[in-house]
Amino acid sequence: MLMRRLKQQGAATVEFYLVALLALLPLCLGMLQISLLLIANHHVDHAAFMAARTGATNRGDIGAMRGEFTRVITPLFVESTGQLNAGNVVGRIAAARMRASADVAAFTRIRVLSPNQAAQLDFGELRDGVNVIPSDSLQHRSAAPGERSGLSVQQANVLRVEFTYCRPVVIPFVRGLMIGLLRRIDPEPSNLRCYASGRVPIRTVGTAPMQSDFLVSADSG
Repeated sequence: MLMRRLKQQGAATVEFYLVALLALLPLCLGMLQISLLLIANHHVDHAAFMAARTGATNRGDIGAMRGEFTRVITPLFVESTGQLNAGNVVGRIAAARMRASADVAAFTRIRVLSPNQAAQLDFGELRDGVNVIPSDSLQHRSAAPGERSGLSVQQANVLRVEFTYCRPVVIPFVRGLMIGLLRRIDPEPSNLRCYASGRVPIRTVGTAPMQSDFLVSADSG
């Protein structure tokens, strides 16, 4: 009788550990993946801020902002296969920059939120043959809102840029669960490409006051 009770207790203990393992393993791996995404989110937030500052001094140029965004998130692409030292740091960083450039080109959307097209139509003027929103002497310009945008020229000189970067989910066991869940709760069509590639979108907005005349886009004229 005693032996039978001990066997039952032993079987119950094994079953408990199996259930605990099956329950805790996904939880621990999920927490690890979320931690990695939070680290990436911090880099993306900082990259968006720096990119907006670059855009503010370069007429809102998308190419300049993309280049700065790539530069700032390059640390995410430095391989951890060995310790950085004076002999390999240049090559390792250069390789990371190349990987970051390819990744940003393929998986990053950049959209200027402000000044929008309505503001560009309201305040665009020709300077040296180029249509721009002027950024000089703003304190002396009228603060009246534009007819189309409802913004003043001072408000139109605050650059706001949205960056959406698709970051890969690297934990294999978690990837399918996380992507499947996000597909169900996120109906936005623009994110489907992220999910199809095993990635999740990280969206942030960079803001900076314009330090140069904003170049009006061709389709706003």
